[in-house]
Amino acid sequence: MVPLVFGALGLAVGTVAGAFTAHAAGEKDRQAAKHHRKIANELTDKYNSLKNKYDELADDSKNQIKRLTDQHALDEVEKDCLRLAVRLQQNLIFLMWEIDREPTVDALTSFQTAVEQTNQVLSQLQEELIIVPYDYCTRILKTIELTKRINIIIPSGIDNTNILSVDLGRTYTKTCVSHEPNSVVFISANVEQLSFEQGHGHSVFESKVINPLSNLWMEYQGSTYAFGQLAAELGANLGVGKSKVEDGLIKVLISAAYFKLEGNTSVILSLPFHSLEQFEIEKSQLTSQMLGTHVFNFRGQTLSLNITKVWVMPQGYGSLLWSEAQSKKSRTSPDFIKIPLAIVDIGFQTIDFLMVDNFRFVKYLSKSEDFGMSKFYEMIAKEIEGADSQSLVLISAVNKPKGERFYRPNGAMKPANLDDFLPNLVEMFSRDICSRVLACLPERVTDVIITGGGGEFFWEDVQRLLKEAQVNAYLAAPSRQADALGQYIYGEAQLRSRRSSSAETVAG
Repeated sequence: MVPLVFGALGLAVGTVAGAFTAHAAGEKDRQAAKHHRKIANELTDKYNSLKNKYDELADDSKNQIKRLTDQHALDEVEKDCLRLAVRLQQNLIFLMWEIDREPTVDALTSFQTAVEQTNQVLSQLQEELIIVPYDYCTRILKTIELTKRINIIIPSGIDNTNILSVDLGRTYTKTCVSHEPNSVVFISANVEQLSFEQGHGHSVFESKVINPLSNLWMEYQGSTYAFGQLAAELGANLGVGKSKVEDGLIKVLISAAYFKLEGNTSVILSLPFHSLEQFEIEKSQLTSQMLGTHVFNFRGQTLSLNITKVWVMPQGYGSLLWSEAQSKKSRTSPDFIKIPLAIVDIGFQTIDFLMVDNFRFVKYLSKSEDFGMSKFYEMIAKEIEGADSQSLVLISAVNKPKGERFYRPNGAMKPANLDDFLPNLVEMFSRDICSRVLACLPERVTDVIITGGGGEFFWEDVQRLLKEAQVNAYLAAPSRQADALGQYIYGEAQLRSRRSSSAETVAG
């Protein structure tokens, strides 16, 4: 359309110019004709200038449109490449997890080939390459070799694997090798790592004491580790805010050592469920640490533990398994398999909210919050000058019966009577807990299992407050041991299932 306008404009200019010339010729006024011709020339020049400017702008516009179109296409290609790179990386991570669960030479070889091919693609896309830990393949091959040896030693259909359940609590590691409540052992969670030389320089490391729990230590891979009150006296705190993956292996080994376990062992653990991604990453890290043979010295005795299987479940889920096992013995509890419910595990560092529907774990409705008993102990410590909220003595005093709750910080002239202010703090904290529980509960869920050390401590107030909200609450009993006991039941069921499968294979 614009070219047509310029054409019409040119025709009009020519017509005007001709008219001016004719008029000048007819009138013999040459001067006037010359003036008119000058005007016509100026119009012609302006027309040509405008046309040239239009042509330049039209060319620039076409070039800019082409550049934008090309850039848009390039952006879309880059997006597709990025999506492809992410999918390739995710698939390799999932493959690593599967290999960790069921390691074979063929699977490992396929994995190495997949990594090489994936890196070739990523290199062409100019994306970061997949970096596999240098010891990953070596560790998997070691596990495969150990499995072969075990299969040679143990006939088909027979499994002599130990089962060790470890609840990595922030104040205590709760551990057991049976599903009897009285068998659960509480090991203080403080851990202090010393060099081998430093460890041998401490006279507190005795090889023979009346109560082993009062003086736990071991030597592993060139370091000495002290536990519990012994570790606290050497400077260790409870590690609030750290991931439970840290010192996870060490706490498992000390648990196994306490029970004098050796040889093939299956370990069951639990982790907070902050998010599915974080849970899977930490689960993979724990599994990678645990699998394989570990040789260590426990209070002067050399032990060898071969961890052949590791199961990691969301923290608090073991309490559901334990409560369901007990509900079959009681007429007062509902059938937890058939109803939607929540498990609320009140621990030292976190409160874990797990949603279960007909015994199916609902991931997208479950979460862990960094709001546990540690916050409560901080409130108590603020009431006492010089108090340490992570002091094992303070924690012990808070959990004593009414009338016996006294705590004297270092340097204080007399102990503080915690009963003077504890009831009010318990009421405040219980209301905070319940408000968080009710905020997480879907409308259709009216049943809650309360568990953990905090669950037992706040039970009376929490039950009353939830009842006012028409929510039925059930306390896992024993609350502090329930998670470890349920984890053991899970491990026992898994091994029983494996034995059955092996027997069917042999029979077939």
